[in-house]
Amino acid sequence: MEVDGNTHSTPTEKAKLTEKDITVLKYFGQIARLLHRLHDDACDRDTAGNRTLHYDGYCRLMLLSFFNPIVTSLRGLQQASELKNVQAKLGCARASLGSLSESTTVFDAERLKGIIGELG
Repeated sequence: MEVDGNTHSTPTEKAKLTEKDITVLKYFGQIARLLHRLHDDACDRDTAGNRTLHYDGYCRLMLLSFFNPIVTSLRGLQQASELKNVQAKLGCARASLGSLSESTTVFDAERLKGIIGELG
């Protein structure tokens, strides 16, 4: 919404995320190696062969939201996934809102136990 030449967001309209809003990306290279083993999990469901959000990418996006309090919703996470610096550092493409929403039922959280154990 533009008022007198200034851009303001209304209470129901959140400002779009920018690359400057996202922090701690430098640490994701280290965790990516541990999460890579999850990459092909649940791909057998993808009979069309067009999956772009893989389990390892989903985990990296979720970690991004934990360390960036500005990302407060799935829509915010989807916006963050559109940023070029996020895509480069996390190694994943833009995630659709539908894929993010569906991923809670597609990916098995039990598979993370071994990785969490290694981090401890």
